[in-house]
Amino acid sequence: MAAPAPPAPPPTLRSREPGYAAVEECLAAHVAAPRRSWIERLLGIVPLRAEAHAHREQALLERGVGALLTRLPADWTVLHSVPLPGGVVPHLVLGPAGVYAIFPQAAVDASVWVSADLIAVDGASSDALLRAEAAVTGIEQCLGPVLVPGVAVASVVVFREPKRIVVRTPARAAKVLDAAELVPWLRSLPELCSALLVDRLADAAELPTTWLPEGAETLRHALRWERLEAELAQAEVRRRRGLPILLATAVVLSAATFTGLALLLPAVLPG
Repeated sequence: MAAPAPPAPPPTLRSREPGYAAVEECLAAHVAAPRRSWIERLLGIVPLRAEAHAHREQALLERGVGALLTRLPADWTVLHSVPLPGGVVPHLVLGPAGVYAIFPQAAVDASVWVSADLIAVDGASSDALLRAEAAVTGIEQCLGPVLVPGVAVASVVVFREPKRIVVRTPARAAKVLDAAELVPWLRSLPELCSALLVDRLADAAELPTTWLPEGAETLRHALRWERLEAELAQAEVRRRRGLPILLATAVVLSAATFTGLALLLPAVLPG
């Protein structure tokens, strides 16, 4: 009789794709939102309500930055949507230069101003530095058993496709970069960790119970996400097809109304 197969190893955070937490929030908000009416579906009205749309934009942003991080050498480990008691770290990077928490921000064609611990994007203040600083404290506490003196956790706030980043005074809480500069900057840093230490850090960081006592979900959302993206694409096709028909109908109705009035006025007005 064949020996029973060994139990499968427990899932780790390595199975989380970029944007995992944002995708989860997007799908949950989409399910909870009111369904579109038949006329909204017919006209191709976008099926995502405001909350789900915001989470989808964040997921796409994190997926873009995650794609950039794949350019790091093999001696770096990248984890996505690392859970903390106070929130989520979009990307956690562990390598010869240490441990870095990456926080992507949207800023397409926007001007970013940095002054000490303040960030403004086109004049609007951002709390990115505050969140990054709070996350560093949590990461240091969770990885404390395997961190060694001289290897600190740092945070990086990256902006995707900004018009410009103006640093008046360097931020104390985090490094602020254009996302395109992230990987070259990481690779330029001095080596602080041996290969053995990097492996120990990565082994600890990939375990969900390192971050939360109860662990964390590692389920894949790929199929549900693909269905949502297909629904959005279908809505766009219907919108493109339906808008000309709607405009043509409006023109015909307007013309019919005008013609009816033209025929009716002579009959009701005194001669």
